[in-house]
Amino acid sequence: MKEIRVAMIGAGVISHRHMTIYESIRENAEKLGFTARVVAVAEIDRSKLKAWGEQYGFEEKDLYVDFRDMLKRDDIDTVDINVHNNYHTPVAIACLKAGYDCYVEKPMAASFHDAKLITDCAKKLGRKLHVQISSIMTPQSRVAKDMIDRGDLGNIYYVNLESVSHRWRPGLDWRPGWTSSPLTTDFYTKQIAGHGKSIDIGVYLISQILFILGRPNLKSVNGFARNGILVDPRLVENPLGFGVEDIADGFAKFENGVGFHFLCTTAANTQDYNKTYILGSKGGLDIIDTDTGGGRWARKPGQTPFKGEPELRFYGDLNGRDISMDLNCDVNGVIETRIGSQALLYNDNQAMWLAYWLGILDNSSRYDTPSIAMDMLKFTDGIFLSEQLGREVTAEEIEKLSPALYLPEQEIDGKLVKYDTDF
Repeated sequence: MKEIRVAMIGAGVISHRHMTIYESIRENAEKLGFTARVVAVAEIDRSKLKAWGEQYGFEEKDLYVDFRDMLKRDDIDTVDINVHNNYHTPVAIACLKAGYDCYVEKPMAASFHDAKLITDCAKKLGRKLHVQISSIMTPQSRVAKDMIDRGDLGNIYYVNLESVSHRWRPGLDWRPGWTSSPLTTDFYTKQIAGHGKSIDIGVYLISQILFILGRPNLKSVNGFARNGILVDPRLVENPLGFGVEDIADGFAKFENGVGFHFLCTTAANTQDYNKTYILGSKGGLDIIDTDTGGGRWARKPGQTPFKGEPELRFYGDLNGRDISMDLNCDVNGVIETRIGSQALLYNDNQAMWLAYWLGILDNSSRYDTPSIAMDMLKFTDGIFLSEQLGREVTAEEIEKLSPALYLPEQEIDGKLVKYDTDF
């Protein structure tokens, strides 16, 4: 059985989720036909690196402060990148140029421009690339896409997606019982994060809709975005300050005529709620509890999902009668994997990535996550450009005006490292 040897860059909170998934892959190795093992990790924070190594039983020789030193090893098959948003582009390009295929944590980057740099580099160098988008790796997404492809909903004309939080600014807001935020203060800095929830959670929500709709071509975006709620300066611990939006609202039109409304907040003077639905001429779907937690295999045994298991509710006509019914996606998804283990490859990002890396899946059978990630960023870039310009922006304008947000340099082990993103 093939064992894929993985090198991980970044030992933050998301890395632990990835480690849980690799454990799940090992537990299902016989069904998958392959397994995976993390052989080395790189992390610029020495104390975090030491704690990570102790937690997972790594020897000191397999722990690196500078990821470039780790890439010199001869026992690495692929690289798993878990750094902050605006380091995704320079780090991924460095790995691709070093000769490695890459798996990149979401969002692929903070702007369309930066994500396109990564994909262009991978294509030019002939390297494989995959992006973590767990929301499309669920029975919920597959059932919804199948229904639309079959015409069960008729002509799709409108999508509404709202994800509203009263107070949940990562790194700033704590929940009752917490002694600290599970996420670092870097998440609220413009310099490192790029944007807020619109891309951090929006990648799951928007990408799912784009996947379900078959990746329609974007025509235009009208957007609204700002930091509307006052931030108490006494709570801002990061010297870079609080710089990301707490509300982003956009309306996209696609070339096929579909309208798509997207609203998300991290701080709003109203109650928490989530509401996503797709409207068609013959029927509609409520998308309930979209996965934003990395997938089922990211949860340890006994852990429950952040909300509920992803589900669908159908509204429409059946033999002349107006009906509504639950589609039991989770139950039927379990049945899928019992019938054929191939379904496991479509239920987890890392399993799909490793199958793609091995050649079990190819470009026609795997989900094209880099392209979906870029489509999603084109929409969110449109929101911010529309706000900046005070008008609707076209897809062509977004591609032309999308900003470079990636960080071209970084201090590693007391030395300033300048990244070369030419390829």
